[in-house]
Amino acid sequence: MFAAYFRLDQMEGHFIASHLVSINRKTLGNGLWGRMKRVRQIGALTGRFTHLQMLDPYAVMEAEIFPEHLKKWGKIPGHLMRAALTGAGLLLIWLGFDWLRMTVSKPTSDLKLLCIATLIACLVLALLAVIAKIYVSFFKLAEIESLLKESYFVARNRRVMGNGAYGRYCRLSHISTMLLLDDDFLSDSDPHAMDEIARFPLPLRRLVIIPTRMLAYSFLGYCVFHLSGKFFGVLA
Repeated sequence: MFAAYFRLDQMEGHFIASHLVSINRKTLGNGLWGRMKRVRQIGALTGRFTHLQMLDPYAVMEAEIFPEHLKKWGKIPGHLMRAALTGAGLLLIWLGFDWLRMTVSKPTSDLKLLCIATLIACLVLALLAVIAKIYVSFFKLAEIESLLKESYFVARNRRVMGNGAYGRYCRLSHISTMLLLDDDFLSDSDPHAMDEIARFPLPLRRLVIIPTRMLAYSFLGYCVFHLSGKFFGVLA
């Protein structure tokens, strides 16, 4: 909130060529939530940007030379959000195990047990996908990035995100997004990488894409089975 009211104008003043920042200023407005969203989006530009922000590469380029004394004000909301999401995730896992323990300890129908087993299978698949992505990010990322030398965003992520576990995971996630995007989006965001994406080896492509799809489908499957079980009274 402090950054939204006392640092935002100074932060936005450094984005001269960016259309995204000026558009956000007009569309999000000067209310409290609007200014906080603008700070959060600037923070994303200096760290893990969204794929829609790729459509304005000048904003990402300007964020690389963003002053350090202002960069921290953009990163603080992101750190707080990640901490909150991590805490919420751990709390949900704890509550889920507690609910599972109480459910299994009571007499229950075969259909309910089948639904619970399906939910557990989705969670296991998601965990395996995350482990696979971590493995690839530590042991295959250098080889993968060497095949995308013309991509500005790949080089930028290597410089900005660093070699920590979180940074490597983000770098790999961005490459998986690039491999899944259509040509029209790439031509507008990272056109120099299109030829390299087209020549990307199939074994490495599968190594990047399959864990990403496993994670997405397992999350989607968990939500579908959980909501369906609640709706039909199986998990009541």
